[in-house]
Amino acid sequence: MNAEIIGENKDGIGVDVTDNNRVLHEISIGKGSLEIAYHKQDGYPDKSADRTVDENESVAEARLFAQYTVYRERGYQTLPPHRNPDRIAATLVAIAQLSDTEFEELFGNYYRQHAHHHQPTIDPPVEPPADVDVDGGDMLRYELDCYLGVEQSLAEQLQPLVDAGVEDAAAKTLDSVSEPVTVAFDPDDELGVRIETVSDLRVVYQNSPDGEQTIAADASVDRDPDTVLQLVPLPSGSLEAFRRLLVHHLGCQIRDCYIEMGVEPPEAFRLLGHGFYDSAQRYRLLDRYEEYFDFDADITGYRTIDLGQNQPSP
Repeated sequence: MNAEIIGENKDGIGVDVTDNNRVLHEISIGKGSLEIAYHKQDGYPDKSADRTVDENESVAEARLFAQYTVYRERGYQTLPPHRNPDRIAATLVAIAQLSDTEFEELFGNYYRQHAHHHQPTIDPPVEPPADVDVDGGDMLRYELDCYLGVEQSLAEQLQPLVDAGVEDAAAKTLDSVSEPVTVAFDPDDELGVRIETVSDLRVVYQNSPDGEQTIAADASVDRDPDTVLQLVPLPSGSLEAFRRLLVHHLGCQIRDCYIEMGVEPPEAFRLLGHGFYDSAQRYRLLDRYEEYFDFDADITGYRTIDLGQNQPSP
């Protein structure tokens, strides 16, 4: 993928993207909504219904890469907040920097809900649906929204975080996770970002071939989350091991952000395991993708972090 900002005026930003099939996309992002206002390309049918699945994926990659380029080069918040790799990296680092007490206060309920599946003696805050057979192939996930707090507004703070190396900090944190000890992070590398609050947890499960049901949804926080945790049932282990699992999960989400825009992730985020739930389903179903969600997949250049416990592929 290659992108170049070709112009900017009061109405929008123009971006030329050459995708991985060498098709040129002329894309304009509107200043009013910061969404795609115009998109022209001659390599695929104009209507999505006339395109193959792979062609639609290529078009979506080009649009997302254009938005990412405008965000990174001009600072506009053109990406969906919880699909921004820098916000996810900041959340990853912030979780690693929490004290044990702070981590328990923010994520203890989420841990207990997740751990209950493989450790039934742990009481879950939300009674899981009795008619869902996860081991038999039914789909279920546990979600939690994370909201970052920073010393200034998040929009103002994100670019300094990028300049300060939030991805490098996240990469160092992932390295520490691979050791069979508690998550560690050098306080001298503090980036001025913290977890301000989290939502109530949600249990989301498939109740029909095309539908989902959510238990205990909460929308009390009046802004978009910066990160959405979407763990599927896996062994949680101890609370300490669960923190390593969360950090790994967010590293996989960063991986998915890059793959979705047709770009090989930075080396630190070439991980195997579950990130975004919808990304995992595409990896399962579409031949164009490797099975990145599988902890045991054999993909050149990708690795599984040792979380101190066995992680069977879901």
